[in-house]
Amino acid sequence: MPIDDLLIHATGLAALALNAFAMLRRCEKSLRLQSGFAGLLWALNNVLIGAHTAAALNLVSAGRTATSAATLQHGDGARSLGLAAFGVLTVATGLLTWTGWSTLFLIGASLWSTYAMFYMTGRSLRRSMLAISALWMYHAWSYEAWEQMAANVLTAAAALYGAWRFDRETVDDGTESDDNVAPAPR
Repeated sequence: MPIDDLLIHATGLAALALNAFAMLRRCEKSLRLQSGFAGLLWALNNVLIGAHTAAALNLVSAGRTATSAATLQHGDGARSLGLAAFGVLTVATGLLTWTGWSTLFLIGASLWSTYAMFYMTGRSLRRSMLAISALWMYHAWSYEAWEQMAANVLTAAAALYGAWRFDRETVDDGTESDDNVAPAPR
């Protein structure tokens, strides 16, 4: 097996594992940070398979996810600013790296994920990941990237399981998740 193929599969498998385990996390901040690291690996994986739009959007995603983790306990102003900034950056990145109408799936998934990361927690965040995974699945299928296809399936399954757990348990601080928006500052 050529070294390029080995590197493609290694980065894909590592990102796949990080994605799946992130969805199982009950701590909202840990979920976001681990997803951010997975985004960096997905960016490298996409560069290696020649999917430059997806790679660029994964880099935006990694920054967005880390920023959303930092704003979890801030007010609406910080989250709104983050949402607006990363929304504009997502659309600009998608348009600058346009590879055809399929790019709209990636832009749509990235925008939805941006909103979810800044404004959702608990069940609603994990349920949103189902739709986002479906939009990214088209990209994975078109590049025949089996690690990315598996990641979308496993991320969706882990998100379903994580949402189910929220139905049965409380969030880390002992309170119920509000299921819609990130927690207000304390």
